[in-house]
Amino acid sequence: MKHMLAILMGCMMITMAACGNEAESETKSKEVNEEEPKAEEQTEEKAEEVEALIRSLNMDVNVETSEDTADFKISLENTSDETVTLGFTSSQEYEIQVTNEEGESVYTFSADKMFTQEMIRKDLAAGESITAEESWTGIEQPGDYEVTVTFLVNSINEQPLEAEPFQLTKSFSMEASDQETGNSREGNEVPSEEPEKVTPVDSDKDKETTNEEVNTEEKTVSAEEDGFRNIEVSGKDGAYTVTGEVHVSHGEFTYLVEDGHHVLIEPDTMQVGNDSEWTPFTLELSIPNEDLPDYGMVTLTLKMKSEGSEDKLIKNIALEEIEQSEPENETEATTREVKTEGEAFRNVTVSGENGTYTIEGEARVHEGSFVYTVEDGHYVLVEPTSVQVAEGAPAWSSFEVEIDIPEKDLPGFGSLTLTIFEESAEDGSPVHVNNLLLEKFN
Repeated sequence: MKHMLAILMGCMMITMAACGNEAESETKSKEVNEEEPKAEEQTEEKAEEVEALIRSLNMDVNVETSEDTADFKISLENTSDETVTLGFTSSQEYEIQVTNEEGESVYTFSADKMFTQEMIRKDLAAGESITAEESWTGIEQPGDYEVTVTFLVNSINEQPLEAEPFQLTKSFSMEASDQETGNSREGNEVPSEEPEKVTPVDSDKDKETTNEEVNTEEKTVSAEEDGFRNIEVSGKDGAYTVTGEVHVSHGEFTYLVEDGHHVLIEPDTMQVGNDSEWTPFTLELSIPNEDLPDYGMVTLTLKMKSEGSEDKLIKNIALEEIEQSEPENETEATTREVKTEGEAFRNVTVSGENGTYTIEGEARVHEGSFVYTVEDGHYVLVEPTSVQVAEGAPAWSSFEVEIDIPEKDLPGFGSLTLTIFEESAEDGSPVHVNNLLLEKFN
């Protein structure tokens, strides 16, 4: 009898346990099913929030033409009541491209410039704008053109953007000059006077320091319009003098110097007063020789500010193009040694051309690993790639990297740069960074 009672009690306990497990399983299943719609709702809410932020940013493009110049005035205004944070993948905030009637590209703003490759965030308060003015000069062919302007925003308030929502295309025409058409000017039209050109004397030509006018505008600018004009640059090898005239209602402008990879002179402010007339200014710039790039363009960026707003006008001015010295007796299969800095890489050589390169050398890196990437100053052509060598530091290990870039991705002109670096053992940040020239395209 006792045995029967024990068996019955055991069966009852097993049944109750099974029921409990089933109930618990059903509860968990319900919780999972309830969480899935919540996650979907949160994703939809974020997408709607990003869409609302995109709609709150108003983009405008204005094109003004003269005889052989097209001036592009662009802006991106925050029309919302709150500050938004815009993210950029480099110091290049916008791109301007012009195509002719056949759809051929005839002008690209970034083609002859280099930009710092780092994540940049810019706060745009309610009612503030990012505004810039760029000029396409020396236009020889009359006809119809289209300009496409893109603000290169890749995130808003830390939310990534999958497309390029801030892009506008506008049409404009360049008229043939009177000399080309043979038409005379009509009655009331008075020909504008040519700006006086100063011819340097022979003694000036013999000087090592060059003096050339940069981005000189031959148009009349009203006294109410903020801007720069008559910019001249002289000097070389890190010592430059920049003169010009500025009109700014806020009484100051900022400037910096960079080489497309590093900032060589940190942003600084120059006070010029808020006179209603154009005010002359002079910048004396000095960059230590060890900070100058081995090759590439040294660029001065002037930024204009207006009261209560962000940078309004940006003007990029080439100070000097530094060319890497080519080896003597160069042959088709040249292998050249490139200069490296730091204690992680040595005896590095580069060979190859037209997108196919071989890089050899020695590395002394943490855990026997380093990373390389390739870019042209505007775009990353080879994403960051890890290389494993035979031994980690303190031993030196040889390495060989083969790089193959499709011809369609190669730049029409500019420099192709290989960046190699070691990742910090503490936080994974790049250390012992070296920028090495692969090839220069003209």
